[in-house]
Amino acid sequence: MEVLLWLTPKIFDDLADPEPGVEAFFDHHAQWLAGRPVTIAFCAGNGDHILNYSGDRSVVFDWARYNCYAAGDGVTRRHNLDWLSRVREGGERSDNPYSAGPMFVLSEQQMDYRLLAGIYAAIRSSAARRGLSVRLLEYLEPGPEFCRSEWKTERHPEVAAATADAGGHIVPGVIDVTLPLAADPHRYAAYPGGVPEGLPAGDFVAAQTGAFVRDFGLDGVLLGNQFGLVGFWRPSNAPPLTPARVAGIDRFFARMRAELGEALVYWMDTYWPVDVERSAWGMTDEAYATLDAVLVSTFAVLVERTQIVPNVRSKAALNGPRVIFGLDFVDPWYWYRTHLDDRRTYRYQREVLVAEAASIDGVSYFANDTFGHFVPRRWLDETLSVLRAAFRAAA
Repeated sequence: MEVLLWLTPKIFDDLADPEPGVEAFFDHHAQWLAGRPVTIAFCAGNGDHILNYSGDRSVVFDWARYNCYAAGDGVTRRHNLDWLSRVREGGERSDNPYSAGPMFVLSEQQMDYRLLAGIYAAIRSSAARRGLSVRLLEYLEPGPEFCRSEWKTERHPEVAAATADAGGHIVPGVIDVTLPLAADPHRYAAYPGGVPEGLPAGDFVAAQTGAFVRDFGLDGVLLGNQFGLVGFWRPSNAPPLTPARVAGIDRFFARMRAELGEALVYWMDTYWPVDVERSAWGMTDEAYATLDAVLVSTFAVLVERTQIVPNVRSKAALNGPRVIFGLDFVDPWYWYRTHLDDRRTYRYQREVLVAEAASIDGVSYFANDTFGHFVPRRWLDETLSVLRAAFRAAA
């Protein structure tokens, strides 16, 4: 039974000295990791650093150093006044801005690719000393959440015109992999001479991801938030399906598999079952077949609770990618805490885990919160007991 943990740079007091934070991470989660396949999805930002990567490791890039991030001038002050008025003074306990929390920067330290490589190396080294075989992925987000998105919002808005809710603010910047790119003279690791006019966005994303994974010696990538399928969260948000769109989606996943070769491609789904992903968004059997694992999304801030069980069963019925079941505690980019703020969904996730354990190959959760602290041990221990019981019963 695999454990997939998401980890962000917020756990480090000093990006140049990641070893203490990495050691603390492995110590805190030791019982979860012992004797199991372990995958770590490191989330330096929102993946824009992958898309912009030129091969020069001295380049500085923004990282997910915000309690809550939304692009735009004057947003922070306006958001925080709204948060104070509605949440602290008004007592609101649901939706945004409650879930997002106040906006502020946790660290002013700069990140570059040399520091990031040092973090990857520290994770590898600590795991090896503990006898853990860890698969290390980097996270690639299709939208503009979590930190500044130069590639998505400035260099190539022509392929990133769909919107996302970033901290309670609707902003453009979600990549449509089926659209053609404008010519771009910047140097990229996969395109050192620049991007040619008309290159499909999905081809660029796949090639850049492959180059990044190889250069940093990673085991693969986690594609977040239904990457490749535009129109977040609800089938009604999906654009009209056309043969060209379906072909473009298929092409993206095929190119991603070709570029990564034997490396891992994990994909976070739409929160909906396979039949809905096919009929509304244009996902295909061929695209599913390129994936090593599918994360069945259950995050309490978005999930349709009635769809969790059908979703798990539909992903298991693919008989292809491993089925990883999402568990909620905290969020590394927003301040809500599911085990405190939505006890109903928190309990229901664990009930489903027990009932559907035979269809599940692993579990996943965010290991640190938006302040950089780990999930409190009380809740980890409680859920680990449920996990052990579930898989004993399913054995």
